[in-house]
Amino acid sequence: MTLEEAGKRFAIGIEKLKGYEKDGLLSHRTRADGTFDYAESDFGNIGLIHTLLKAGMDVQTLKSYLALSAGDAEEQKNKMRILRKARSRLLEEIHGKQQSLDQIDYIIDQIRKKQGGNGI
Repeated sequence: MTLEEAGKRFAIGIEKLKGYEKDGLLSHRTRADGTFDYAESDFGNIGLIHTLLKAGMDVQTLKSYLALSAGDAEEQKNKMRILRKARSRLLEEIHGKQQSLDQIDYIIDQIRKKQGGNGI
């Protein structure tokens, strides 16, 4: 499978996929004609990679996560630890954004009150 085929299949841009490869999250084989070829298994984690990067997980942490096996109980605990830490960090960002939103709403309310409540 080529990156173009994978991009269409997973609805992810080619540049993003190239970035995943550059970051060491995907690997390829080179065909005799020099084009890159990816096995089906190479793309097994694309949705996961895309989701975790979008959620703000850094590449090194994601590499550590992907390196953990699915069967070992201790490694499953480590995966959960990584995911919970990412979730906690994302939740802190959301709370920070909510505080900023609340502050802007307060400023809007103060302006409305000064204008006699006519809603600008």
